[in-house]
Amino acid sequence: MEENEKAVSSGKKVKTLLTVVFAVGFIAMTAFFVYEYSQGRFKSEENLQEYIASFGIYGPLILTFFQCIKVVYTVIPGALGCIVGATLFGTVKGFICSYIGICTGSLLAFTLSRKFGVSFVSSLMGEKHYNKCIKWLNRNRKNYSLFLWVAITFPFSPDDFLCYFSGLTHLSYKRFMIIILTAKPWTILAYSLIFGYLGKTV
Repeated sequence: MEENEKAVSSGKKVKTLLTVVFAVGFIAMTAFFVYEYSQGRFKSEENLQEYIASFGIYGPLILTFFQCIKVVYTVIPGALGCIVGATLFGTVKGFICSYIGICTGSLLAFTLSRKFGVSFVSSLMGEKHYNKCIKWLNRNRKNYSLFLWVAITFPFSPDDFLCYFSGLTHLSYKRFMIIILTAKPWTILAYSLIFGYLGKTV
């Protein structure tokens, strides 16, 4: 009995340690990307392409992380990473990096919203815009899942903000992830096909 308790306790400690290490690493990388953004690295397609290419063989990994941070740090233009990824790495690799990064960032935004609540999301969206969204949600609560799927699929919707807003709704993690995983690929694939092809012709 004591051995089982020790094993459980040891397992919890390892899990806690790994969580802390991951959190510290993620925060450090986020701070690094925010600093790079402040230096103008991500303000144009050319700047970002040069920046990602400078990492050599680690470029795809950096792009994946950039796409994740892009969702969380909502001021970065949405299509920028998709365009650069397809141009640098081709259709398939660019799509994979962007899809993994954006889906991970979407879940992270949803989790942050659910953990920190209304005041956090309101500060991101602006109180006026947030109040409008809440009024709309109260009228269309039953159809929100369908609305979110369509909005995420549409290329020019504010999908990063929608991930934060969705954390305040009735959606479960499972349903949210199903929506993200099935709705996100189409716009990313379109960018990857178009700019992957253009990258070959340049």
